[in-house]
This record gives sequence, C-alpha cells and structure tokens, in this order.
Amino acid sequence: MEIRTGEGHGVARNAIYLLSGKIISTVLGVIFVIYVAIQLGLTQFGIYTLGNYFAGLFVILGDLGLSNYTTREIARDKNNAQDILNRVFCLRLVLSLLAFIVGINVLLFVDYGLLTEQLTMIILFTHIFFRSFLSFLFHIFEGFERMEYVTIAEAFRRGIDLVIGVWVLSQGYGLTFLILGLVLSDLIILTFTWILLYSSLPIRIQIVFSSIGWYETLVTSIPFGLLLVFLGVVNSIDSIMLGKIRGEDEVGLYGAVIRITSVLTIIPLMTATAMFPAISRLYDTSIDKARSIFLNLIRLMMFLGMPIAFGTTLIGSSLIVFIYDATYLPAALPLKIVIWSIGMVFLNLPMIMFLSSIERQKQATMIIGISALSNILLNLVLIPKFGMVGAAITTVISQVIIFILCYRRIIDFLEHLEWIPYFTQAAIGCIGMSLVLWFLPTVHPGVLIFLGSISYLSIMILTGALNRQDWHHMIHLFNPNKLSS
Repeated sequence: MEIRTGEGHGVARNAIYLLSGKIISTVLGVIFVIYVAIQLGLTQFGIYTLGNYFAGLFVILGDLGLSNYTTREIARDKNNAQDILNRVFCLRLVLSLLAFIVGINVLLFVDYGLLTEQLTMIILFTHIFFRSFLSFLFHIFEGFERMEYVTIAEAFRRGIDLVIGVWVLSQGYGLTFLILGLVLSDLIILTFTWILLYSSLPIRIQIVFSSIGWYETLVTSIPFGLLLVFLGVVNSIDSIMLGKIRGEDEVGLYGAVIRITSVLTIIPLMTATAMFPAISRLYDTSIDKARSIFLNLIRLMMFLGMPIAFGTTLIGSSLIVFIYDATYLPAALPLKIVIWSIGMVFLNLPMIMFLSSIERQKQATMIIGISALSNILLNLVLIPKFGMVGAAITTVISQVIIFILCYRRIIDFLEHLEWIPYFTQAAIGCIGMSLVLWFLPTVHPGVLIFLGSISYLSIMILTGALNRQDWHHMIHLFNPNKLSS
C-alpha cells in the first residue's frame, strides 16, 4: 500500500509540474506572438507563421513517434535506459536528416518566393535539429518521471524567446534578425537542458550508429507517429496552402486567429491526457468506472466548449482588435468560424484519447488520417475561392468528420451516450448568455468575457444543468479517478 501511495503522489506531482509548465509557457508564448504580430505587420508575420507551420510538419516526419516511444520504454525499464537511448537517438538523427532534405526539396518545389524560402530554410533547420531534439530531451525526463525539469526548461525557453524577440524588434532589426535571434535562443536552451539532463540523470547520450533494433523500434513507434503526422496535416496544411495560393498577408491574418484558438485547446488536451492512464487501467478491470469517467468528462467538455464558441462568435471583432490591433480586423470572420472547430476539439480530443486508451489506436489513427485527407481536398477547393475563410470552414468540417467517426467507434463500447440532454442544457445556457452580450453596449472585451461567463454559469445553475456533483467533477478535472465517483 505504501508503494502505491508513493506512486500516487508521484503522479499527482508530475501532473502539477506539467500543468504549471504548460500554463507558464503558454502565457509567455502568447505574449511573444502578440508582440511579434503587432511589430512585424501582416506580411512579415505571415512569413514567420508560414515558416513555423511548414517546419512543424517536417519535425513530425523526423520523429515518427520515437519521442513518445522513448518515454514509454524508459518508464517501463529505467535500468535499460542507456541502451534505449543509444538505439533511438541515432535512428532519430538519420530520420531528422532525411526529413530536412525532403523539407528543403518540398520548399523549393512549392516556390514561395526568395525571402520566404530563405527564412523558412533557417526555421526548418533550427526546428528539426534544435527544437525537435530539445523535445526529445523533454521526453527522456518524462520517462524518468522528472517533469520538474521539463517545466523549468520550457519556461526558460519561452522566457529567452520573449526577451530576445522584444529586444530585436524594439531595436528595429526586423524579421530576419528575429529568426536568427531565436536560433541563438534555441542553442542556449538546448545546451542548458543537455547540462540539466547530464547532471540529474544517470545516462549519457552517445552517437552509436548501429541499425540493430531499428526495424523493431520503428514498427512500434510508427502507429503513433502516423497519428502525429495526420494531426500535423490537419493543423498545418491550411496555412501552408494559404501561403502558396493567397500570399503571406492572409497567412498573417489567419495565423493570428490560430494563435488565439490554439491556446484554448490546452483545456481538452490536458484533461484528456490526464484521463488516459485512468481509462487504460480501469477498462479491463472496471468497465463501468471507465465509462463513468469518460461520460463525465465529455459532459464537462461540452459545457465548457459551447459557451466559448458562442461567446467568441459574438465578440470576435472586438477581441481581435483588443489582442492585436485594427490591422488584424479582417481576421475576425475567420475567428468566428474557426472557434466552432475548437468547440468540437473539446469533444474530439477526449474521444481520440479514449480510443487509444482501450487499445484502439489504429482506429484513432485511421480517423485522423481520413480527416487529414478531407482537409487537403477541401482546402484545394475552398482556399482559391474564399481564402482564409475557406480555410476556416475546412477546419470546422475536418473536426466534424473526426467527431462523427469517433462517435461511431465509441458507441460500441458505451451503453449510452446522452448527447441530446447535454447539448440542450448547454444550448440553453449559451442562448441566455448570447442575449446578455447582444444587448450590452460595446465595452471592453475583458468585461464582456466576465459578464458572459457569469451569465452562463448563472443560467446553468438556475436550470439545474450544473449541480454540486458537477462542481466536484470540475475541481478534480485533472484527477480523473475521482470523476467516476
């Protein structure tokens, strides 16, 4: 019993570290992006956004799930960690080099323009060989369950990025020097994290080129790697295609929208991640508890996601101007559309995690793959005609596809899933909140968000949609074991 208690405290401690790190890094990252967007202007911010999304896609190809494989294998057998790292690190070096070569060739083939290509090459290099390997070091720490070091290093990275970004742009050096400054930032934090790893863990990363075990490793890691590739396509391909078809200005506007909405995905991502081990453990031993955890989480996610979608649709224009400036006002309409995909993400992420936790990862991968293919085809049709609005519509449709396919798979494992009552309760609260916001005079967006939240919660409580038990579930949102109680 004492061992289990210690493990429980360790899990809780790690969850707190990861959540704290995510909050800190997200806040610093948002401040950085807003400052960069305002200082650079549409065109240069569009180039910066395009470069990051393009590079991000090839970072995934250079990893193919090896980072997650490393975390899992080290967690299972810490005594064999050195052998695992020797095998995976060299394999990852080879894959990263191949991903960089493929990325360069794709970039030259697409032909964005000389300046965009040159800066994107720099971003691609630093993402694949610096940031990607920094992420790999983070996964090593996670395998040893030392999440506090991940929190420290991630917060340090965001802080350095912010300091360098503010200094470079305040001195009037522009986009090129900003990107070079971020390369320096990546070198500093990679060195810092490497030293941190060597001083705190009993391992050494060595370059030992041996193909022994590579095939077995890839066979194990690729299923999750494919899921990440498909997710990368869903999240990045619209900006990449938008840059080629409509130009950097629209990428800048659309990037401003995506930066806002991506912050909101932290809520379902963290809760779904916390749910994963509990569902995995309980599915074989107590299916009723597993169902209860999932159903309670889905209900809470619907109650959180719907008002965010409704509220952002109503105050999207003033929100864009408040966060950025009037230059980005054309991004208001795409924001009002894309936000509904975030409402779907609040449901889709828990469902994807649920499928993975009950050993249906291949089905989850297939679902995301179908959505990725649909995303590409729809963007090819809609972006030339409607630009960023077409990209926004495609994003929503892609999430709807994921929802429908996930629901069809999950319903086989659940006795019931009361979507209509949950939806009706949330819709009543959202309509009431919308009426309050609609009749309010134009005031500060922060005040509108506060008043909208209060009105929504009040309506939900008065109608009985939220009760004492729901508050218990919300308090323990990051401790899913208690969601079944």
